[in-house]
Amino acid sequence: MIKIIYITKNGKKISNEIENALKYYQYECKSVNIRDFNLERGDRGFIFICAIGIVLRKYIDKIKKDKFKDPFVIVCNEKKEVIPILSNHLGGGNYFSKLIAKEINGKVVYTTATDVSGKIGIDELSKMLFLEIPKRKDILKINKKILEEDVLLTLPNTWKIKDIPGYSIKYHDEDFVLIDDSIKLKPLKLCVGLGARKGIKRYKVFWAVKKALYLRGIPTWRVDAFATIEDKKEEKGIVETVKKFKKPLFIFKKDEINELYRKEDLDIERSNFVFEHLGVYGVSEPVSILAVKKLANVDIDNITLILRKFKKYGTTVAVSVENSG
Repeated sequence: MIKIIYITKNGKKISNEIENALKYYQYECKSVNIRDFNLERGDRGFIFICAIGIVLRKYIDKIKKDKFKDPFVIVCNEKKEVIPILSNHLGGGNYFSKLIAKEINGKVVYTTATDVSGKIGIDELSKMLFLEIPKRKDILKINKKILEEDVLLTLPNTWKIKDIPGYSIKYHDEDFVLIDDSIKLKPLKLCVGLGARKGIKRYKVFWAVKKALYLRGIPTWRVDAFATIEDKKEEKGIVETVKKFKKPLFIFKKDEINELYRKEDLDIERSNFVFEHLGVYGVSEPVSILAVKKLANVDIDNITLILRKFKKYGTTVAVSVENSG
């Protein structure tokens, strides 16, 4: 949950704008008056529309614990100047600041050295490209170095990236990312789950997938595989779309999906309507998780559903990714 906290009437108007923007991008969020605000386990981030001093004095010590795990904290003033102040890179503070500023016609004010210099730190790079998180010592080393010179970044030759501020890019035939010829980072497995109405047209599936990936800033070449249920294995709209993206399509049986739903602590959508028609409580969310499990060979607990079921053009799309360490 992302919480947007306001104090004044004008602050409430801005919080509503931010809430609408985040909901458009399918993020779970809510606006709350600061009187009703409280910290809860599982909070992903906080957007305060108030003075930075209030946040620093009253809340920051309760929020910050570990740079690698902290939720992000953003402060926005009533001139719509958006300032990321905690967990800017790994927590997504910069990402959400840019997204919010774009949607509410605001301006991002950066304070960290790499961001002020227009460079992308290695920790933020790992989030952008869905890589395993670098070691602390490597973050310090590279983020210091890119302030003085471009760092060599070697990518898999199937990745279509031409420019990243702070890096000189080249390609290789390996399936890992190499930074400064010394730091090797594994790409995390990322899979898309698909469901669709019977007889769905290919173009509808295609544009639903494109929109879903757009909502999470994922280029199509970064997707490792698609997945669906056995009932849809010959659905032309799905099969032809996946072929167009030149990715594998995993087919999962109902028993495999239902086994996933027996995990009571797993937060995925359950639809009685879908169960009546297909014999499972959901398709796109569980198959995206199962696809990552199959590719990465990890437990379900090490997989995150980064886009919950998104409905468009008679198609449902969900995206899951392997956790980083």
